[in-house]
Amino acid sequence: MARARCIEVLPRRRGFTRRDSRAVLAPDLVERDFTAKAPNRLWVTDLTMIPTGEGPL
Repeated sequence: MARARCIEVLPRRRGFTRRDSRAVLAPDLVERDFTAKAPNRLWVTDLTMIPTGEGPL
């Protein structure tokens, strides 16, 4: 698809986000408990932004 110019190929960023060890942690307001009591009762997602030629998705 990149050859057909349907998409723009962007270089992959290296590394990952590093937490500042001096920063104060935010409180866990949603009480993250990822224990499901039964199948299909708890869904989790990752909101990763994907850069594109027209802007992030």
